[in-house]
Amino acid sequence: MFKKSLLLLIVVILCCVFYFQYNKQVNPSHKPSVKLNRTSAALGISPKAESKSKLIKKQLINIALFAVDRRTGNEAGNSDVIMVISINQANGEIRMASIMRDTYVNIEGHGMNKINAAYPIGGPQLAIKTINQNFETDIRDYINVDFYEFARIIDAIGGIKIKIEQNEIPYLNKYLDDVVTYDSVPAVYVKTAGWHNLTGRQIVAYSRIRYVGNGDYDRTERQRSVLIALFKKMQYSKRKLIPLLFKDVLPNIETSLSNFSILMIASQLFNTHNKSVKQARFPLDVQGHGKKINNIWYLMVDRKAVSNSLLAFLNN
Repeated sequence: MFKKSLLLLIVVILCCVFYFQYNKQVNPSHKPSVKLNRTSAALGISPKAESKSKLIKKQLINIALFAVDRRTGNEAGNSDVIMVISINQANGEIRMASIMRDTYVNIEGHGMNKINAAYPIGGPQLAIKTINQNFETDIRDYINVDFYEFARIIDAIGGIKIKIEQNEIPYLNKYLDDVVTYDSVPAVYVKTAGWHNLTGRQIVAYSRIRYVGNGDYDRTERQRSVLIALFKKMQYSKRKLIPLLFKDVLPNIETSLSNFSILMIASQLFNTHNKSVKQARFPLDVQGHGKKINNIWYLMVDRKAVSNSLLAFLNN
């Protein structure tokens, strides 16, 4: 087993070298890593949260994942997907926690607002700080991808399989019409319920469905199901997908992680025998309720209760 893991790591490193050379010669405009001010104060990490994290920081990597509803490169875009991805380096377990985008929180210097407003106001620095300050987390890195970059990533790996319910089909196809408006590519509609290998555009449309079931609560579940399917495909097809990771995935994401860190995380995920992904959504049902303020709907939450539940989930 050790020999197999070592061999795979060598393959990943060679692919990484190829990727660096490829981008220097062919694609010099790929997205660079984005540096954050990593001081605890700049990231909104309290002494209490920092003290707790020291006990487990060698095992757990917590990364904020944002997907921004941005149609052009000039738009700021709200972070309509907000998740915390926790990777346990000891056993390879992945935990995925969605934070509802309408959650009413304090954004430093800007007062109370929806949590998804932090990203367009102050970029990833303020978005991470807002999560840390409101929920006592210790997050120091992030990955961001807009919906159309995500579509290109899905297409690069050959699509992913998702089960479509009958009542989701009209809304999926409606959002698909909206998606294809921006790239002038004819829509390929989903016509039947059941399992489908969805393209990137279809995945983006599916991830935006919010008027089926329990509104935005079920939408976050769809978004997590997409990421779980993506993780599983990468784990089961690792040798085939490693070159694509560096050639087609990394150029389409913004991140504070170094290429070496991404290489190490990818190697751990590809090598793990733990194929399960645990998921949850926060706030829990009993921790929030809707309220209109100036005719705008917000999700009012017990931030202390959410914090306790979120930390318990991430830290197992």
